[in-house]
Amino acid sequence: MRGIILSVLAFTVLVLVSCSPSDKEDTGSTPEAKKYPEVAAFQDSFTRDFLTSVEPTRNGHFPFLSQTMAYAMDFPEDMIIGERSYNIGPDNRSEFVTMSPHEPKDIYVEHTVEYYSFLADEEHSRESISARMGVELNFEEIPIDYASQQMKVAEYQFDKSMEFATLIWKEGKGRQIHVFSSIRCVKGDQLKQLNECSEEKIESAKEEIIDWLKTIQLFDSETEPKLIED
Repeated sequence: MRGIILSVLAFTVLVLVSCSPSDKEDTGSTPEAKKYPEVAAFQDSFTRDFLTSVEPTRNGHFPFLSQTMAYAMDFPEDMIIGERSYNIGPDNRSEFVTMSPHEPKDIYVEHTVEYYSFLADEEHSRESISARMGVELNFEEIPIDYASQQMKVAEYQFDKSMEFATLIWKEGKGRQIHVFSSIRCVKGDQLKQLNECSEEKIESAKEEIIDWLKTIQLFDSETEPKLIED
């Protein structure tokens, strides 16, 4: 129940934030913003600080590098990073990134990516995530392309949202990434039951989340801020 309440509260806050320009957003009208692709991720200057190239990694995505230089991933062009919720720990020991759509539509997808430099026990982390969500989660391994990196994903449902909890780690490296993703049905600024949105759109959003999760690449150390060729 606690997890459900927190999820609904988080959605309400994120909708309000994503519908309004962030503190550093250029809104596309300044000369600085006009130098970049005309997509939300680049027009928001806080989000732009995390993007390493104007060349897309694939359709609708650009290369992202964390400020801790601990991981990289594809970043959706229609999302922005919440400046108020962003946090980086002392000595780069942790980093929290919340991603939400700049202009929410029928299907509202959001992600929270949490990096930890001090976690090594994969089983304990799965138990901790289950306790945090308040439900017993069934994690399933998802094949990925990065050598020695592993990923497990648990799908579960609250009253009005479909949720995904993801654990990414490398054996013996003492660092992990936890990702929390949500799919919600939104009509205007109102949260609706999932069945009020197209099942086809929901399934498409699920596939997009898994495809996006597969792009997250955890580096062996902060001294390796580049993509590894496997």
